[in-house]
Amino acid sequence: MISMLISSVMSLQQVFIANLKKIRKERGLSQMTLSQKCDTTSNYIGQIEMGRRIPSFEKIDKIAAALEVHSCELFRYEATEKSKKRKPNAKEYLQKLPQNTKKEIVAYLLTAIKKDIRILFDSK
Repeated sequence: MISMLISSVMSLQQVFIANLKKIRKERGLSQMTLSQKCDTTSNYIGQIEMGRRIPSFEKIDKIAAALEVHSCELFRYEATEKSKKRKPNAKEYLQKLPQNTKKEIVAYLLTAIKKDIRILFDSK
């Protein structure tokens, strides 16, 4: 469950790349124009946008300045509509289960609770 949540969230590098591309395109800048403003090559900007290169902090600051945004804007995560979709809570999830599955879960939990209680009292 936790790994599903983690995999559904973008990595910091993916967030940076997505924001870089989005802001660059919003500003109407080509990779070539951006690279000239950052004193680098268009190939380097292209490699960053493909995830093949990771810029230094100094380059990130130069890129942000060229895009006329604060550096932190390149790392701002905005959830997509898909990730904003509310997931059912435990109660809603359990209510949708078939009756026989609910009974199995209750039986399992009761057995586990009884076992834990026995262990608790036997240890004293």
